[in-house]
Amino acid sequence: MDSTDLLTRAVGIVAFGLSIAGFCVISERGTKLLFALSSMAWGLQYYLLGVHTGFLIMLLTGVRQAVTIYSNVMGQRLRLALVLGFSGMAVAIAVFTWQGWLASSLPLFATLLGTWALFMMGNVGMRKATLATNALWAVHGYLFDSWELCLTMIVITVANLYGLYRLRGATVVP
Repeated sequence: MDSTDLLTRAVGIVAFGLSIAGFCVISERGTKLLFALSSMAWGLQYYLLGVHTGFLIMLLTGVRQAVTIYSNVMGQRLRLALVLGFSGMAVAIAVFTWQGWLASSLPLFATLLGTWALFMMGNVGMRKATLATNALWAVHGYLFDSWELCLTMIVITVANLYGLYRLRGATVVP
């Protein structure tokens, strides 16, 4: 294992920790902040792996998730405009960095669904939609040598289900 591979794996482990922490908190803001940080780390890992679409989509995802921290105080028109804007940027990234159907379309579809979920759904709905995006990212991680991402998506699914369980009947925490 050379130093680049070691760095790639270390970044993946940091991203793993941030991702898991995001699903273990019940605060919607805390969840979204940890998601933003983990997306930046995943973007760095994809950069180190040479997966350009994944790299740029993850950076865009990090920015999007940081913006969604305030989505509960935004009007529906603004949220919809942001969905369209971030979705348009994601499509442009996929087109300009196209590396094949799986390399580019899996991150694109995951981002489009995630964008809708984070801006237009509440905490519980967002977590449910994330179950589908997890599957897309898990396959992408498996196919493109990010075993950390694949493992994270599996563990996150369990953590997400645990968070959904904790939210049953609970007062939603902003």
